[in-house]
Amino acid sequence: MEKRHVKKVKNIRYRLCCAFLRVAVVAGFLLILGKAFYLQVVEHPIWLERSRAQAEAKLDVPSYRGSIYDSRGRLMAFSVPQPSLFADGKWLKDPRQAAERLAPILGEPQSSLEKRLSSKRRFNWIKRHLTDQQAIAIEALKQPGLYTIDEYRRFYPFRQIAGQVLGFVGLDGKGLEGVEKAYDPLLAGSDIVKACLRDGLQRALWLKDKPPPEPVEGTGLRLTLDAYLQYITENALEEGAQRYKAKAGEVVVMDPRTFEVLAMANWPFFDPNHGGRLDAEKWRNRVITDSFEPGSTFKVFLMAAALQENVVKLTDKIYCENGKFKVANHMVNDVHPYAWLTIPEVIKYSSNIAASKLALGLGRERYAKYIHGFGFGSPTGIGLPGEVKGLVRPWEKWKPMDVAATGFGQAIGVTTLQLTMGIAAIANGGIYGQPLIAKDVVDSEGEPIRRFTGAATRRVIQKKTAEQISDMMRAVTEEGGTGVRAAPAGYSAAGKTGTAQVVDAQTGRYAAHKYTSIFTGYVPANDPRLVMTVVIHGPQGASYGGVVAAPVFRDIAAKALPYLGVPPSDGQPGGVSPELLLVNNTKGGESGHNGIPLSVESSKDLKVIPNLIGLSLKVALFELASLGVQTEFSGSGKVVEQQPPEGSPIDSGTVVELVLSDGN
Repeated sequence: MEKRHVKKVKNIRYRLCCAFLRVAVVAGFLLILGKAFYLQVVEHPIWLERSRAQAEAKLDVPSYRGSIYDSRGRLMAFSVPQPSLFADGKWLKDPRQAAERLAPILGEPQSSLEKRLSSKRRFNWIKRHLTDQQAIAIEALKQPGLYTIDEYRRFYPFRQIAGQVLGFVGLDGKGLEGVEKAYDPLLAGSDIVKACLRDGLQRALWLKDKPPPEPVEGTGLRLTLDAYLQYITENALEEGAQRYKAKAGEVVVMDPRTFEVLAMANWPFFDPNHGGRLDAEKWRNRVITDSFEPGSTFKVFLMAAALQENVVKLTDKIYCENGKFKVANHMVNDVHPYAWLTIPEVIKYSSNIAASKLALGLGRERYAKYIHGFGFGSPTGIGLPGEVKGLVRPWEKWKPMDVAATGFGQAIGVTTLQLTMGIAAIANGGIYGQPLIAKDVVDSEGEPIRRFTGAATRRVIQKKTAEQISDMMRAVTEEGGTGVRAAPAGYSAAGKTGTAQVVDAQTGRYAAHKYTSIFTGYVPANDPRLVMTVVIHGPQGASYGGVVAAPVFRDIAAKALPYLGVPPSDGQPGGVSPELLLVNNTKGGESGHNGIPLSVESSKDLKVIPNLIGLSLKVALFELASLGVQTEFSGSGKVVEQQPPEGSPIDSGTVVELVLSDGN
């Protein structure tokens, strides 16, 4: 009986255990299902995000500085990859040995290198912007802890052409002067974020059909400058300045119809490829940063005001006191004594005494209104860094002699660009505008994205008055005028000479033998296409603007007008208007002041192979890429052979073969 009872109890226990197990299994299964449901449904977004965070990444694709072009698409500044050297202090075990091996390669003292290499930082710059030869030699060392990384270095292929205008960038690629500084936010660009997959070691994975993205070029800038016009302007300026052993000089060339600056030259020149290593005096754009007394060139603005205000009429005459005229306690002198001069003769012969009488008759308040109307005393708004407003004292403080002196361009300070803009207003029929240096914002292919446009800002004088002044300025360049040397053969010109004494900084008085020679005007006189101002500081042996500055004006106009397709005034054909390409080499062609020859094409649509002999591979590739030409090359170093040869026409299938050699 007891056995049966024990057996029955065991059976009950067994059944209870089985039931419990079944319940436990079912409960566990339900719990798993619930957890799975919770993870896959309720928390699905959370785990999806975690999964993506582990398998996906965002990669910053660097954007390097955009290029700068001239108005016809010639590259004036672009960025090229350049290796730089850094050290990782964790892996560099022997700084002394590394410094000993690096010193002859970098050309730096071993002690200085050892000090920098002794740092334990994981990233420590040793040398920025290595040469190709230095980078190759350092890679050959196979020194643990020394590594190279590509940065982008700014390159200016035309060297000193427009150097002060373009400016330069620092080691970090930030614009420091000129256009590079003014448009730095636009040119600098910004990095682009790209998505990619990564493995368990956090390394980026790229599919075969989707390789890693390469650095991209940022937005660029097309200037109003024309590289060829800039070249001939600088060449003529240099010749004129050196002929008279001058201290410095500036020229501005402008299209008065659009207010676009076509050339802006400063001498001595400045090569922005070496910007950081030169004195600030070299890179200053004196066209906008330095003011000077304009001398007799200012008489045209005085005459415009006097005619506009009906102070005088064209038929009037002014008595010029036979060369001497006393204002308060000061004596005003004319270079040549005159008795009576007509109003046009006042400009043609440039009488200071007549100008003094006109200014006094006009009165200081009315005269000041026109001075400011022609843009003096205010920045032009060209948008380049360092522009000054010149020197125009408040008219309320002018004494009689101040009024008289301002009439012939003393006691007032102007910049070369301000003077050009004032003359442009006369060439424009009395309308003043804002100058332009930037033409378009462009993409990485050089295609326009956004255009800058100039605008007329105000009317200063009536068209009739401007025409009267223009006739007087034309007489200045004709026989008997002070600017007869300014007229280019076959073209009419209008202008005004100026010879201003220079104030001695120590004495505060005018120096006896220091002058600024000036010529400003426009060509052709009847239909102005170019407005120009030439300023030569401190010429020796001669000082008159008609002798020193006027020939520079003539030489520029004589080459620029045919290039722009402007026929001579006599109606005879002026020859073809060639598209002149500047090629960055030192062989072949007519070489200019900076060693850049000119390769002439007979048609704007014709492209030819440039001379690449002697260039590095990088420069040669950029030259050919800008022409849309494919390249094959062999060897290393400089280009020693090229096929097709220089001057060969380019078509859609042209491939240029280059042979390079390091000279060993």
